[in-house]
Amino acid sequence: MTGVLTLGGTVMAMVSVHLITLLQARGVALASAVAYGALIGPSQVGARIVEMAGKGRHHPLWTLTAAMILVVLGVTMLAAGLPLVGLALVLYGAGNGIYSIARGTVPLALFGPERYAALVGLLARPGLVAQALAPSLGAVVLTHGGADATYTVLTVLALGNVVLALLLWRVR
Repeated sequence: MTGVLTLGGTVMAMVSVHLITLLQARGVALASAVAYGALIGPSQVGARIVEMAGKGRHHPLWTLTAAMILVVLGVTMLAAGLPLVGLALVLYGAGNGIYSIARGTVPLALFGPERYAALVGLLARPGLVAQALAPSLGAVVLTHGGADATYTVLTVLALGNVVLALLLWRVR
C-alpha cells in the first residue's frame, strides 16, 4: 500500500506541476494547454460522484484498481501523442479523483479499524515525501531528457502502480 501511495503521489505531483510544459512539448498551444488542464478538476469531481453513487457496492480494492487503470490510460495516451488530449486528461482526472477516495478506504478494508489513523499516517509519509520531491525530480528529467523522457517516467510509474494495486488483491 505504501508503494501505491508513493507512486501515485509522484505521478500526480509531476503531472500537476509540469502538465502545461508537457502538453506544449506535444505541440499544444499555451491557451489550449491551460484549457485542457482545466478538465482535470471536473473529471475528479465527476468520478467521485459516480463512485459515491455506487454506495459502497464495490470493494475499495476495485476502486483503487480502477483509479490506477484510468491514470495509466490517461498518461499513456498523452505519452503516445494521441490527438485525444481532452479524453486523456478526463481519464487521468477521473482516476485521480477516485484515487483520492481509495487511498483512505483501502487501508481500512485491508487492515481494519484498529490503529487505522496511525497506520494511515505511516503509510502516507513516504507518499508525501515523494510528492514533495517529484516536481523537482520531474524538472530534472524534463531539462535533461526532454518531454519524451518525462512521459516515459510517468508511464512507467503509472504502470507500476497498476501492478502494485493488482498485488494488493492477494492481501485481501
